[in-house]
Amino acid sequence: MSEMILTAITVLGALLTLGGIAFGARRLFNEHQELSRKLDEIEQVNADQALSSEEREERRHAIIMPTSTWGDIEYFREWVRRFILEQAVGNLKWPAALTALGVLLSTVASAWGVWV
Repeated sequence: MSEMILTAITVLGALLTLGGIAFGARRLFNEHQELSRKLDEIEQVNADQALSSEEREERRHAIIMPTSTWGDIEYFREWVRRFILEQAVGNLKWPAALTALGVLLSTVASAWGVWV
């Protein structure tokens, strides 16, 4: 009976860890895509010479409100966040895959060790 409980806890721990990795990676990818899309739209609005500066500002703020404070460059923090997310997304694949593989192998070894 204790073998079954220990095996179930081991497998549950692995599933929770893998779920956390998948959830975090998905959230990172989604945030990167959303922010990139919005900043690209803002660039298109800025490039539209048919709009007055007030209309451009209104449209930019309708897409995303800048989080920069007075005196900062508008959308500075959003651009920095975008570059950070691009780097994180680009470097996530192999570390996440190796972590998932490590969790799976250690779970198999732990569960097998209980029964042997």
